Amino acid sequence: MKDKVVPSIAWSDDLIAADDELLFAFIDNLRGSVLARVAAGQRDGESLGDIVTEVREIVRRESEAAESTGALSRQSNSGISRQALAWCIEAYEPAAPSSIN
Repeated sequence: MKDKVVPSIAWSDDLIAADDELLFAFIDNLRGSVLARVAAGQRDGESLGDIVTEVREIVRRESEAAESTGALSRQSNSGISRQALAWCIEAYEPAAPSSIN
């Protein structure tokens, strides 16, 4: 059986709408903030619960700012908040249990 040739499609500059570019930039910046906060919290010995509390505050502040610029709609807040918490949990590395000898 012969494989069919799939034609290549040239990428267009307008593949992503300008509004979406703002949203992608917001999400990318938020992800960086969350990962940096998790890393700093772990260096300082904070619990995951304390880090999550701070991440929720970061998301709230940044979402409010993004809503005012039009980069984010109010409806997308809960989804972005859930994603930020998922990034937080994913990036958190629990301390290795110490062995008692």
